[in-house]
Order: sequence, then C-alpha cells, then structure tokens
Amino acid sequence: MYITLDGISKEYSGFRAIDRATMSIGRDEFISLLGPSGSGKTTLLRIIAGLERPTRGRVIIDGQDVTALPPHRRGVAMVFQEFLLFPHRTVAENLAFPLRMMKMPRADIEERLRWIVGLMSLNGLEDRYPNQLSGGQQQRVALGRGLVGKPKALLLDEPLANLDRELRQEMEIEIRRHQATLGIPFIYVTHNQEEALSMSDRIAVVRRGRIEDFAERSAVYDRPRTSFIAQFVGRSNRFDGQFGPDGRLLDTGNGPQLALPEDGLRGLPGHAAQAFVKVEKIRLSDAPDGPLPGPNAMLCTVRDIILRGPQIDYLLDAGGRELSVSSPRDAAPFARGHRVLARWRPEDIDLFPQETDLPAEQAA
Repeated sequence: MYITLDGISKEYSGFRAIDRATMSIGRDEFISLLGPSGSGKTTLLRIIAGLERPTRGRVIIDGQDVTALPPHRRGVAMVFQEFLLFPHRTVAENLAFPLRMMKMPRADIEERLRWIVGLMSLNGLEDRYPNQLSGGQQQRVALGRGLVGKPKALLLDEPLANLDRELRQEMEIEIRRHQATLGIPFIYVTHNQEEALSMSDRIAVVRRGRIEDFAERSAVYDRPRTSFIAQFVGRSNRFDGQFGPDGRLLDTGNGPQLALPEDGLRGLPGHAAQAFVKVEKIRLSDAPDGPLPGPNAMLCTVRDIILRGPQIDYLLDAGGRELSVSSPRDAAPFARGHRVLARWRPEDIDLFPQETDLPAEQAA
C-alpha cells in the first residue's frame, strides 16, 4: 500500500482524539474520512500532513516512515476549507508560490504553470486577483496550488463546505476527475455523506477518534457494520425492541413486529436491540380493510409530502410514531390524510445490539 497509518493515537491533556487508527491506502485511491463534527477526522488528516505529531503509531508514505518528518519533507499537499489565497497576488502568482518555495528554476515554473492552468481550466484568468474570481474559480486555484508541486498525495479538509449546493456538486465531479487523471491518492475529510458517497472509492467512518469501518462506499451504505453507521450514513427509520422467544422476531412494543433476516443477528429472549430500515426500502400501498398482513408492516396516515426532484418523501403518522418513506416520483401518489400500508422485507433490516447513546451522538 502507498500510505499506511499504523496504530495512530493522539492525546491532548488526557483526552484521546485519535484512538489506534490503522489504515492502508492504495496509490490511486480516493478515500474519504467521514464523521460528525469533533470525531477526529481532521486531526487524523493533519497527522498525515505532518501538522500534528501522533502520540503513538507511525505514518508511512511510499515505503518511508515519515512520522518524524516536517510537512515540507513528506511530499504531500493540503487544501483547506478556507481557500487561503493571497489576496494581493494574481492567480498565476498564487499557483507559482509553492514552486518558488521549492526554489524551482523559472523555466520549470512556467512549464508547470501552463500544465496546472490547463488542468484546472483557468486559462485566461492568470492575471486576475482572488476577489475578481467566482467561488468555483477560487476553489480551482486552491486545488491547483495543492497539485502544482505534483505531490505524492493530496489531502483535502472539507474544501467544498463554503460553496453552494449546485457549485459543490460540480466541484465533486471535477475533483474526482482530477484524482483519476493524476493517479495519486486523495484523502478527503467531510461530514457530508453525499460527498463521501459520490466521490470515494472507500470510506473510513470516524467516530470518537476510532475508525468504525473502512470499506468500499457501497458496503458502508448497504451493509453498515455498526448502529452508528446505520443511522449516520443514509436516512433510516429506527426501531428499538426486544428479541422474541425464538430470536427471529423483534418486538417493538407499541410499534410493529419485525421479522429478522435469516443470516442476521440473533439474541436471547428479552434482550434489547436496534433495527434500522432505510427510507427507500419501504414500499407503500393502500391500507387494507382487514388486519395487518404480518410482521414488517405498519398502518399509517400520510401527514406531509416533500418533493425532492425525482423522489417524493412521505412523512407518515403510525399511531403517534413517525415513519419516513422515500418513493420514486412516478410511483402511485398518496395525498395528505391518505391511509397507507408501509411494508419492508426482512433482508432490508440492519440489526444491532442496543446502543443507548446513539441519539445524542447523531445530534452532535
């Protein structure tokens, strides 16, 4: 592997910000560090960059242990949330700054500038100042300044957080394209799951300084390893309950009974567990006249309808309990006040042992 974090820990006055983080990253991978605010993902990125020293563990880049090396000797570059462009310097001068610090010859600087200006689609903007650029253009300059030195890896700390949604989505595509073109690892910090899922090859979910999972993006979304990931990645309905006598049903009290997947978690009768069902996995139909057809079903009333482009979100009232469902816009529509049956399959349930502090952490 091209970059290895070997048992990285970081402590501040008795507080452990990073706890034994271990990762291996390939030469051409796009990796996201995803987690809520305060989870430790930026601290981990700064340790890779050399801006922080780990209390324990090693950082290895391209076969070299760089744990004790300063940032400028690691061969990596970093792009921050704030663009940090020099306001009194032109685009060309901002881009050339790292090269001048490397004491690169003038002819080589000019050749490298031509390359990065073309790569970042900044042609014709070389003589402008940052305040004469749009937000997207400033972001391209910041990204170009990180890449102009042809680093071994590019580290990005929430670089799109200050952009509007449309521009952010455009830059997601651009950044991913640049990574594929250059063939170097990008390590991207974000709390935005949409960014992580749209750009990454693999995602490391960071919580309380620990890496809860490090896997391909589809696995993180479709097969969450912990209850925290099940609630943090994607949108899910949560059911708290207790295992029934045979361990194959989860009794949620006033809510529905859940028939569990055959290959899922089993528990002793009466033991507590949490179940999650993603909003897009639930199917709606007209409510039947008779009783419920079995487990994994709820009778609900449509309380509100939210249009999200090609999707419709239904907020349902199930006897005082709220249920969220996302359906394709071309599916049979239901109006407010309509009685519906919500159903899902056992294999659509993600089941975990009870974790009592999940709501507070999710709100952080």
